[in-house]
Amino acid sequence: SVALFLGLMLSRLAKLVKLPAVTAYLVAGILVGPYCLGALGIEGLGFTSMENVESFSLLGDVALGFIAFSIGNEFRLAQLKATGKQATVIGIVQAVFTTIVVDIALIALSFILPEGYLPLPAAIMLGAVATATAPAATLMVVRQYKAKGPLTRLLMLVVAIDDAVGLVLFSVSFGIATALSSGQVSVLAVMVEPLLEIVLSLGLGALMGWLLNWVEQSCPCFNINRKDIGMSRYY
Repeated sequence: SVALFLGLMLSRLAKLVKLPAVTAYLVAGILVGPYCLGALGIEGLGFTSMENVESFSLLGDVALGFIAFSIGNEFRLAQLKATGKQATVIGIVQAVFTTIVVDIALIALSFILPEGYLPLPAAIMLGAVATATAPAATLMVVRQYKAKGPLTRLLMLVVAIDDAVGLVLFSVSFGIATALSSGQVSVLAVMVEPLLEIVLSLGLGALMGWLLNWVEQSCPCFNINRKDIGMSRYY
């Protein structure tokens, strides 16, 4: 309740300075976290430990599920045919370019800093992590400002594709980092597993979508006439 209240109040302040509400939510999360107000150790004022934060992980998982479903709901076959190629190119290029730039910068730092401060495997892994983007912030800004148009549709596709590309890049980087640490390379873990996970996720999602669509069309309880809904308001 403290987190929700603080987020609500800060979102009002963010509105005054023309900032998206999600910015206020992020600041509120930092404030009530275990390294700010929670560090005071006062129960009820904030999250006093990381264990306290992790106890609410179920809420975050459910919220991310709804966000992912909302992004998937933006996909249309006609839209994929129109901008799918463009979104794919943008998503892959920006993710790979980010990984390369961050890797070069961190690998250079690993040689400049004293030994042990930033190991080479850790630098490579951080470069892969840099490709990860949170779809929640993008979706919340789009919904808040009711953005709709070619750029918004392209952006939603890029956000979805970016996560898939990031997963592959992370697996490849993880394999390289593991090889540097132990001297053993696993082709299965580097290339096959991430691609298999993406393909199976797409297949499972398509199957569940088809099943839900079939249930909606075949079950009488879903086939309610709009006229009946309008008339029900009078009773």
